[in-house]
Amino acid sequence: MPVSSAPAPAPGPPARLDFLDGLRGFAALVVIAHHYSAAFYPTTMTGAPATAHLPGHWEAWFAGSPVHVLLNFRVCFFFVLSGLVLAASTARAPRSWRALPAQLVRRYVRLGVPVAAALVLTYPLLRGHLLYNHALAAATGAAWVGQFWPSVPPVAALGHDALYGVLLAGHTQLNPVLWTMVVEWYGSVLVLGLLAAVGTRAWRLWLYAGLALAITLYRSLDFYYVGFLLGLGLYDLYQRGWAARFTTPQRRLLIVGLLLAALFFTSYPQSYYSAPASRVYTWMYLPGVGSGRTADMYYTLGAALLLGAVLLSARLRRLTMQPFLRRVGKRAFSLYLLHFVVLSSGSAGLFLWLRGQYSYHASFGLMLLPTVLVLWSSAELFYRWVDVPSHTLARWLGRAVAARLAPARRATLAPPQRDEAVSQ
Repeated sequence: MPVSSAPAPAPGPPARLDFLDGLRGFAALVVIAHHYSAAFYPTTMTGAPATAHLPGHWEAWFAGSPVHVLLNFRVCFFFVLSGLVLAASTARAPRSWRALPAQLVRRYVRLGVPVAAALVLTYPLLRGHLLYNHALAAATGAAWVGQFWPSVPPVAALGHDALYGVLLAGHTQLNPVLWTMVVEWYGSVLVLGLLAAVGTRAWRLWLYAGLALAITLYRSLDFYYVGFLLGLGLYDLYQRGWAARFTTPQRRLLIVGLLLAALFFTSYPQSYYSAPASRVYTWMYLPGVGSGRTADMYYTLGAALLLGAVLLSARLRRLTMQPFLRRVGKRAFSLYLLHFVVLSSGSAGLFLWLRGQYSYHASFGLMLLPTVLVLWSSAELFYRWVDVPSHTLARWLGRAVAARLAPARRATLAPPQRDEAVSQ
């Protein structure tokens, strides 16, 4: 029988994007692995032989190997994913300026409550000198670890940062990984504002592209905001059923192409201090842009391409829906907020104690199992007692703001009522 050339039926977009939990879990594990490898084996990040601990050139090889590509996604994947998740979570919400205040309140509380709780947990450790990042930097050669927590801020700084300092001003004196939260907040404002303004316009994808180009050219703005726009655009394409436009062979070829392109972009050398030396990447270096911004651009594009491949492939979506990844994904925010504090306190302290009795690698290995147990149990408790309640509180406050604005709208639109006393 002749083979039909008509596009093969592709599954339409589900009502709930459950596979996003698995992607969050993947991204969280990548960030944690990146920080631990860079803290205890810094050459795996920098490629500098002076800080190598393994014999031979294994660490330097790893820094430039395809294996290290997975670590280069880092937080860029979170930002692209955030743009898609925000669009999906508000898909059934009213797309108007009147709905925007309630959505912003809900988002601020959703981010702010877990951030404040993480700061409250971190401050006693800092005050009690139980963060050993400086000693760890001296022992491992990871100088970047030693630059954090140079002094103990006053208690007033805790209240300031917990209320608005982290989200609105990007303060990171109490937890260095919280630098992403200011990007997350303003990226959320960008996405929600666009959805309120042009969320149903046919030409919205052109606006997203124009804004992405403007951010790229305006170097004072973080390129990470382009990630939010890419995630927003991907959700639009996904909802339009773009996968159904391709035949099965075309779809498979496109998926492979997207994955290979994502692999190439994220394999760009991650040094933030110099241009790449390899001939494979020298042509990709953008003069005048800076090594750090150039790397962020390629990692963000690579993250968007990977997410596009997942959206296009039902098989990849099934892989991301594995129970373990979905469970990790639901706790991804908790893991992210806590992992660097656990690294600098329990992990560093245990490693330094073991280092006095065992070899470097044995100390690292013996430290890992307790670290996994402590990090997972603390993230589980944080998820149950802080993260989940923050969802509930954010929804309640969002509804309260929406209800508060609704009567004002009805009063504005209602026809003037006749004063019965006067008419009589």
